[in-house]
Amino acid sequence: MTFFLRRSFLRYVIFSVAICVFCGSVIAQIALHKVPCQLCVITRYLFLAIALCSLFMHRVRVMCPFICFLTVSFALYHLGVENHWWQAPRGCVVELPTLQALNKDASIPNNIAYCDRVNWKIFGISSTLWSFVAAMFVFWISSISYVTDCLIRRIGDDD
Repeated sequence: MTFFLRRSFLRYVIFSVAICVFCGSVIAQIALHKVPCQLCVITRYLFLAIALCSLFMHRVRVMCPFICFLTVSFALYHLGVENHWWQAPRGCVVELPTLQALNKDASIPNNIAYCDRVNWKIFGISSTLWSFVAAMFVFWISSISYVTDCLIRRIGDDD
């Protein structure tokens, strides 16, 4: 088996991509003051679930592709909401308090994130689209890992 199809390598790729997306979104929120919408926060935690699942992928083989599929589905839903393919859920507005808002006891309009608007772009492309692409990549890798694992077990059982 080639190096790139080894289960341990694929697990590390899945973990690395998922943790980079999670940490990147947290850093963007803290350092760049990018306020995430509710759908962004849910997608963020789905990527964290993928990262944690990839660490234990050797024990629970089917769970990681399943969580990756959920993440792809949710990222596609979020992309559709952002591009107005379908309606956003009611109350999909996040207002995060800041120290200035707490001191003045007033809300600051820059800290409101709507799910149906592009909140920020990376290289001119919506962060939601980047999230969808990352979710598709991780789903693809986890599916390859699961299928190769099943094939290896089947070949081992035939011997």
